[in-house]
Amino acid sequence: MRHNNSILKLVFSALILVLLAACSGMGGSKIATKYYLIDPVEYDALNFASDKPLAIEIIDVHIPQYLERFHIVTRIGENRLKFSEANQWGENLRKNLMRTLSRNLSRLLSTQDIGTPLNRSSSLPDYRVQLYIEQFELGVDHKVKLVARWQISGAEMSEPLAIHNQEMIGSVIEENDYDEMVTSMRQLYGELSRMIAESILAEVNK
Repeated sequence: MRHNNSILKLVFSALILVLLAACSGMGGSKIATKYYLIDPVEYDALNFASDKPLAIEIIDVHIPQYLERFHIVTRIGENRLKFSEANQWGENLRKNLMRTLSRNLSRLLSTQDIGTPLNRSSSLPDYRVQLYIEQFELGVDHKVKLVARWQISGAEMSEPLAIHNQEMIGSVIEENDYDEMVTSMRQLYGELSRMIAESILAEVNK
């Protein structure tokens, strides 16, 4: 009888050790969170004639509320979104996009005088920009889609001088490849920045 009890105790102890090892293995295999930013693009300056560097004010960059979360969002079906726990933005996406637009325009327009709500300028701006992003994420077709509208106004904040709309689609991204997805977002946002810079120069040249 004592022999049987000893065997049962050994078996029970072994089971406890197996369960503890399994739990420890599950904890150790947890995937580390990756953090991303949409960085500026290394652009050459656009060619235009000006007596002095332009002063530009970015009034705001508006994004949908579902993009305000730190978890990177993708579309997984009609009217359905997925938020990734393991892949997140390194900062608030709206602030990241605003700062990146500022730096992109600075390079494209050869000016350091770019004011934003995050970094105000003391200069009276020659032109003001307001950007509305309606969609900016990976779709069910595995392509990043950027839908945006922006308006250019003058120094006096009167009626907009021009309103522009643009829809852009990137190349196909492999499933769960967040590195390539963010790279595609950076490229599309860089091209949008170039379009905004060109629309400002169109007003300069009128």
